[in-house]
Amino acid sequence: MPRYSAFDRFTIKAAVKAAELVMAPANRREVFEQFVLTVTAVTDLSEHMRRITFHAPELASFSVTGPDEYFGLLMATGRELVMPADDRINVRTSLRAMPEDVRPDLRWYTIRAHRPSVAEIDVDFVVHGDAGPGTRWARRAIAGDQAGFRAGGSAYRPPSEGPVLLVADETALPALAAILEVETRPAQVFAEVPDESYRVDLDVEWVYRFSGKPGSAVLKVLRDKALSTVEYGWACGESGLATGVRRHLVKERGVDRKAVMFSGYWKAGSARM
Repeated sequence: MPRYSAFDRFTIKAAVKAAELVMAPANRREVFEQFVLTVTAVTDLSEHMRRITFHAPELASFSVTGPDEYFGLLMATGRELVMPADDRINVRTSLRAMPEDVRPDLRWYTIRAHRPSVAEIDVDFVVHGDAGPGTRWARRAIAGDQAGFRAGGSAYRPPSEGPVLLVADETALPALAAILEVETRPAQVFAEVPDESYRVDLDVEWVYRFSGKPGSAVLKVLRDKALSTVEYGWACGESGLATGVRRHLVKERGVDRKAVMFSGYWKAGSARM
């Protein structure tokens, strides 16, 4: 088990407290496991969605903290995968300490399904050309390939009762799908995607932005909707979409800011590690 420094523990606690001042609390973990995954299967679910199944002995004892559990995928930039040697809480700090020629790329993904009985996870990747290291890796992945796993946490933590509002873009569809599998309360659900080719088998209200700015289409729909009471909001995807939905709920709908979880998975025009 990793032994984190007092500074690392203080840093993560301070970050958690700061976040909870402006948004709904997330699910946190105490230990951030790190190990190597092996690809066992690759399945194309749609034109833009590819499911990759990973195996690792450590997944048999791994526990998720919530339905939208995310993890850091470490992808080799050279011939072989080299994992960070230290086990600091902040994996980005560990990566910066590595030589550039062996430093793996890092991107964050949702665990779509976890099968501890066979030590496997499924991860659904949105693929669109070679736009970034994650989609490049996923498009070329075959059985036998290896990647690194760095535990993260989960964001979905609604109150025990009351209706919820869920908003996602194409990158957050795996997390949205996982939430809908366990959510039984009334939910108003919207998914903004570039066009119809990004649709998957989910019972949501689909919103198409076509060539518009991420978030602009779904925000227009939300403003025009006579929404029922929102006790908890979850908005994830492109940064402008997530912050825009949060601002709409708090400023225009009067929802408590501590009842809205929002996360920018990516930012239009920028790379994100």
